[in-house]
Amino acid sequence: MKHAAPLLFASLLLTACSEDPAPPVNPPPPEPVDERCPGTGVSKGPWSLRVDRTSAVVRWETCRADVAGGVLFNPEGSDEIRQVDATVTTYEVPETRKAPLDPSAPPDEAGTYWTHEAVLSDLQPGACVQYHLAADPAAKGRVCAAKPDGAPLRFLAIGDTNPGLNRITLKLLDQVLPMNPDFTLHGGDIQYYDSGLETYASWFPAMRPLLAQGAMFPALGNHELEVPEEYEAYYRRFWGDAGFDGAGDHYRFESGGVWFFSLDTEKPLGKDSEQGKWIADSLADAASKPGYRFSVVFLHKPLVTCGDKSDDPVTRAELEPIFVQHGVRLVIQAHLHGYERFAFPDITWITTGGGGATLVDVDENIDRPACAMRATSGSVRHAVLLDATGNTLTGQVIDDKGAVWDTFTLEGP
Repeated sequence: MKHAAPLLFASLLLTACSEDPAPPVNPPPPEPVDERCPGTGVSKGPWSLRVDRTSAVVRWETCRADVAGGVLFNPEGSDEIRQVDATVTTYEVPETRKAPLDPSAPPDEAGTYWTHEAVLSDLQPGACVQYHLAADPAAKGRVCAAKPDGAPLRFLAIGDTNPGLNRITLKLLDQVLPMNPDFTLHGGDIQYYDSGLETYASWFPAMRPLLAQGAMFPALGNHELEVPEEYEAYYRRFWGDAGFDGAGDHYRFESGGVWFFSLDTEKPLGKDSEQGKWIADSLADAASKPGYRFSVVFLHKPLVTCGDKSDDPVTRAELEPIFVQHGVRLVIQAHLHGYERFAFPDITWITTGGGGATLVDVDENIDRPACAMRATSGSVRHAVLLDATGNTLTGQVIDDKGAVWDTFTLEGP
């Protein structure tokens, strides 16, 4: 018994030594953080386009492949909520683009993106719906179906938006969007890499009020072609197939018996060109339809201007008789950063390129013969609010302080 205590101590010591804890296991490394991608996975949008009397298209971009869900929508004034799935297209953006003069503007990062498109169908003519994304209820907007024949119609025209430049575009939108246009015609030069102040990643949040208001129908501008990948990676992916019945970047759509035709001034427009033949045939077709009221043509580079070198009297002389024959009431141009209105005997032409970019001299080429027909002009930032009532089209030119800078009334036959 004298040796029991030492034996017990040795036994306990051996047991303790045999129960050393296992070496710690290092936790797995954290998942890499994609800094370009918000938690919802929705990186741009939503916005709407390709509207007819019973349907509208909603698009948005995601920065992850696993972002599921489509669009939930309900008619304004109704509690009925419907959901529709989206088709998804994958796109590889090849290069990162930055805004060197504004470090706070998020870059357009290279990488893989997913463009979602949902068709809101079974709408009532003229009815507006509120929608939001299933993946992000805060990502929402409004879109209105095209109106029935003869219904009053209100729409907005703007061009050459540059929201990164002193936020003047946003001040302008603050003045005109409360007037509740059904949709917007954009005359092109949607975003400016050349300004050094913005990217598409900064443009979309800034222009959210316009995109949430209703559908946007663009004309292709030269600044949509500033960098090699811009046309395919951004313009076509975001705005391609905005309307109907065209090829490439010219198209048409209709609301209330008023027809709208977007032309591409980066390609030939003469009467014997592909676009020239298309516009002649498409105008004739529209004019033959029951309920036809008149047409509006919109494009980027002006065919008539007193301020810009893009003036093209030859093409205008070829197209204008076709326009007159088929009831074109108004031609909307952009590109020149200012405002002009030409009151020709049968058609009014306006230049509305004052959407926020740096203003220019609208009288640089005042000696051109067509300038004798210019009714008013100015180096002014503005948008144009247009109302179609019956066969009458009225316009208000509104500046960034809310002042009405010009008005005009075009009477129908």
